Amino acid sequence: MSSEVKPRLRGTDINKKLKMKINARRPQIASNVAPLNPWYIAGFTDGEGSWGVTISKNLRETGYTVLPKFTIGLHACDIALLERIAAQFGVGGIYVGSNNLVRWQVSSVRDLVNVIIPFFEKYPLVSQKRADFELFKQIVELINNKEHLTPAGLQKIVNLKASLNLGNSGELKALFPNTITVARPLVKFTGIPNPHWLSGFTDADGCFYVSTYASPKSKLGMAVQLVFVVTQHVRDQKLLEGLIDYIGCGRYSKRKEAGDFKVLSIADINKKIIPFFSEYQLQGVKSQNFADFRSVAQIMEAKGHLTTEGLEQIQAIKMGMNKGRVS
Repeated sequence: MSSEVKPRLRGTDINKKLKMKINARRPQIASNVAPLNPWYIAGFTDGEGSWGVTISKNLRETGYTVLPKFTIGLHACDIALLERIAAQFGVGGIYVGSNNLVRWQVSSVRDLVNVIIPFFEKYPLVSQKRADFELFKQIVELINNKEHLTPAGLQKIVNLKASLNLGNSGELKALFPNTITVARPLVKFTGIPNPHWLSGFTDADGCFYVSTYASPKSKLGMAVQLVFVVTQHVRDQKLLEGLIDYIGCGRYSKRKEAGDFKVLSIADINKKIIPFFSEYQLQGVKSQNFADFRSVAQIMEAKGHLTTEGLEQIQAIKMGMNKGRVS
């Protein structure tokens, strides 16, 4: 087995890639690229999607412009995946931000009403982010009905926005002192709907990493542990606990406002985690981290981590994973 480390995608390489790719407003899927499973997109959106609305002053009758926005934002190293998602929907545009960030954004009310909202009604979100979607959907309906052009309709939107994501800004609160916050919809976790959903969710918020640490029990003085983890806000504790039953392994632990679903057992990683993601494949750069993760598991299965050569091979692979792949 080769110990060659995969080349890292550095900032200068990313910028060159962006200059070549970012010009097309609506990227097209290459004929030889299979469409993404819709449940994968739903899972990925549960992790990386955002439903929002901006309200800014203008010279119209109400004095305000209301702009709904559905956004998926990623590191530029995953622009190819972002293009695939955007092209599959055929709406919106891809935009470059600072710090090597890119985003696909859909703000056309027509596209939201005819394309985006129907998709996520058919393939619903599973996390608490679904509450944001439900609020967003009501806001878009008000805008589509032109109610945002009236003071009463605008106030309804502000009331809904107060429960959306982080709520209204201090400035908006001052401008709309009569705001009555709409109750946030209750989202009850009822199970993982599809294995492709979990693949997409993991591509967004999961992590495969290799831990090497000093160990007096090892002849080499170093030990190796594989870790698979998915992290979410504590409000999605039920979802992460549901992964334990769905995959059949792992445990949940809470830390301040976040919680982790973790699998540490090498037996579970070999028998459950690796087979699952080998069948329901990741689609972004994280798929390369998974491939490295699997390679280390194979080295460990052959007891290679107990030799100097094998340990060096593992450490070389580890250096090129996760942040090491894009630094």
